[in-house]
Amino acid sequence: MNPELFERILVPIAGPDDAEATARALRPHLDPGTTLIVTHVTQGATDETTVETGRDQFAGATYETFADILYRDDLEFEWATLEAREVAAALVDAIGMTEATLVAFTPRDIDAWKRAITGDPGGRLIREADVPVMVFPNQRT
Repeated sequence: MNPELFERILVPIAGPDDAEATARALRPHLDPGTTLIVTHVTQGATDETTVETGRDQFAGATYETFADILYRDDLEFEWATLEAREVAAALVDAIGMTEATLVAFTPRDIDAWKRAITGDPGGRLIREADVPVMVFPNQRT
């Protein structure tokens, strides 16, 4: 397997519960030196995706949950809050903006109605990403 694949992992998280599930799923698969680019998407006013680095107040609790579970001295963390109209489009844009080598996430629990309205962001990300995408089973109880 290509070791560079796991150098910079883009990890989208929607909220504290999702951050916990994703961190727990990802934890056993991380090697020393990996950079985790933790992202949260907020509603933007234009079709263009913008990235704010650091932990903004809105995403703070989500980022804290993720970091509390995964913090290790041998991992690097980058925090990127994305602003865009569509979640999947923002994440696809963020791959290039952050130079991610892989995307990893757990699927969100959304019903068929919400999936029809949102266009299934996870599925769209898998289809449109130009890097490999790892989807971990959703182990939430």
